[in-house]
Amino acid sequence: MKNSWYFLLLAILMTIGFSALHYFTDFAYMVHIMALLAIVTFTSRQLVNLQHISVTLFIVTIIEYMLVQYIISLRTSVLPPHFVNFFIFAAHFLLDLMIFVLLKHRVYWSLRFVRLTNPKNWRSVYLTHADPILYGIFFAYMIVDLAAFGENLIRNMDLIFGVSEETSKPFWSWAWVYKNYEILKSILCALVLTTILATAFVERQRPDTPDEELESES
Repeated sequence: MKNSWYFLLLAILMTIGFSALHYFTDFAYMVHIMALLAIVTFTSRQLVNLQHISVTLFIVTIIEYMLVQYIISLRTSVLPPHFVNFFIFAAHFLLDLMIFVLLKHRVYWSLRFVRLTNPKNWRSVYLTHADPILYGIFFAYMIVDLAAFGENLIRNMDLIFGVSEETSKPFWSWAWVYKNYEILKSILCALVLTTILATAFVERQRPDTPDEELESES
């Protein structure tokens, strides 16, 4: 029980630390950490499930980073700021939705991949502790994205929809999600990283099943 409390305290400290690092550094930090996670999970053959999760998050994170940087580059030359925000929040939502769907069917796709590449190891694919937790975290990601997206539409309804200034003016101050977007995303990002690292620790302590022991002996 004492070790469980120490582990919980460590997880909380890791979450706070990751949140601070993500918030006070560039978004590219997320790409670096996802690459590190992929490397960490590939150091052990026991972490097949986390390998697939980490690689999926790493690939989608790279796509997200490149797409957002491209949209930002259009700010001065092509798009006004309110449309830049429109496309950024839309891109975040669609990519988070993609991860959400992939996580929902992760075991199915992992099993198909393992059956193609290493059929004898198909028993190593199962639902980890990280799967339902990450599923919930990315649902929260989508809520934040939708809130920021909707808030941007309401705040700039005169510029986007041509609504009269008298009607839109009371909503110009609607920017709570916009002002706290990076903080909210940093917290969620930290929860993702902590969940994967904590699950990696738990999975490494997991004893082999009898089938796995027989295969290792052979």
